[in-house]
Amino acid sequence: MRAIAEEVQAHMEQASIVHCAISLFPFLSLAYCSSHTDLEKVCQELRSDENLNSMFRLDSKPISCPFVGPPFSFSYNRGHGECKALENQAESCIDDSKLLLKYQACADIQGAESSTEELQCLATWKEGRNMYLLGTLKLVGRAQASEETFRCFLYEKIHKEGKIEYYISESGDPSCNGLTSITEGARNFNFTKEEKEHVRCKYPSWVTQHHDWHFLDGSRNYHFTKGNSMLKVTFNDEMKSDEKVVCHNLEKMHPNDDMQGSKVKLVAHVASGCDTGYVCMIFHKRDGHVIEVQQSSQKSIMPHEACSLDDPSKQPFSTLITSTLHKRSCPKPGRYTVLDLVSSPQLRMPRRQRRFAKALRLSERAWKEESNEAAEGPADDCQNADVQIGCTSSGQNEMIIQESCDRRRNDIAYSCHGSWEEEGTWYTIVSRNRSVTEKETLCVSMRLSESTRELPGKVGGRVEQQELWLSRPRNFCQRGTPDQWTYKLANQGVCEDLMRAASSSASSSSLMRVSVILSIGVTVLCSILSR
Repeated sequence: MRAIAEEVQAHMEQASIVHCAISLFPFLSLAYCSSHTDLEKVCQELRSDENLNSMFRLDSKPISCPFVGPPFSFSYNRGHGECKALENQAESCIDDSKLLLKYQACADIQGAESSTEELQCLATWKEGRNMYLLGTLKLVGRAQASEETFRCFLYEKIHKEGKIEYYISESGDPSCNGLTSITEGARNFNFTKEEKEHVRCKYPSWVTQHHDWHFLDGSRNYHFTKGNSMLKVTFNDEMKSDEKVVCHNLEKMHPNDDMQGSKVKLVAHVASGCDTGYVCMIFHKRDGHVIEVQQSSQKSIMPHEACSLDDPSKQPFSTLITSTLHKRSCPKPGRYTVLDLVSSPQLRMPRRQRRFAKALRLSERAWKEESNEAAEGPADDCQNADVQIGCTSSGQNEMIIQESCDRRRNDIAYSCHGSWEEEGTWYTIVSRNRSVTEKETLCVSMRLSESTRELPGKVGGRVEQQELWLSRPRNFCQRGTPDQWTYKLANQGVCEDLMRAASSSASSSSLMRVSVILSIGVTVLCSILSR
């Protein structure tokens, strides 16, 4: 603006005085010009009640909106009466320069209809007692020309009966002309900021004792900030916007729930860009470094509707871990032989997996032959498939899946980092080193069952066998799907028995070697003496 004034002044000084009645929106244009020779005379012609012309910079940098502490409930009036629907909400976006205005219809008031507008704040200034706001107001879901979106607002902050209120009037065109009162405008608002429950709401302490969590595959990060009441969710996907999730209020799971246990239900306000609303969430404590979250799939306008519109307990679990995991003992320690591969049709298996399936079938045949006391040794070079859980370390924190085929043995070692039981199924977070620098974190589930097998060749011969159903390690904790189980395992004994047997076998072998050496020594000595 100063540059324009300086340029006009330069032209006026060089030649005659030019008096222009100008309109500065949307572009600078000259309506008429007349020549004068006296600058003072021109200035004397300006009246104090001249209309001010508004000029808006299209690429201006937004500012934080002056309405502190959203969300607000509000009423609005378009000149036909005031709509005071409780669902009228002004909610914050992740960008604090934006406010989302959600209007609800009032049946008895003309022009009061459901719609959503996005207000972006661009500038504020004070003129006497009046506070002005310049911004853009865009109707969500409708294309508008930029000059149609600019609006001027006159606002006043008032403390009333322990509440903070904002009285706001809006201009009817892209100018500030005619805005002289907070109660007279093309549209008037009354924002009300009540004492919200989320001021006192905090996420569970066993969640916020670690401020950073992430998905098993690293696709999503959770960061808790601001006194443990706000969560920022970051997606490692350029197609998704970050989310701000503010704890609003805790919900009781049952009448005696103190809302401090290992399972906590709460309502939270979620903002992703300007897509906002309330959701219901359930946090599950699984281990010191493992939690799971369920979240309703729909957002509600009002917080009290969040848990009734969509039950989060019916939604999938999201498993979160901390950046640092400690080793924990694996559940169901022991040594197991793989009896069968119980999912994924063989025709869809990769070559290596089909070869492993062949080993599984041969292992089952060998198990049957052993049960019939007719085992005569390996049928070919591809027959062993075993799983050892907690048998290779003193802390019982390692699980090894073995497969032997074509005289080659491949052992895949997983470290256990925390387990929990859920309706008879154990879920365990495991990790394995894919390379020197890369580690993969996965989830494996297992369930014990009792089975009875017929002994071949024996009439009425039956044997009770404990089986362990084991899932393939995945980057999420799979539940309740037909293809959840991958391996069916036969228990071959607990780790202590195996270790004791191995130790006993080693001792016997040592004694045998000593006996052989002594026997050879006696024979040699007798031979020497006989000479």
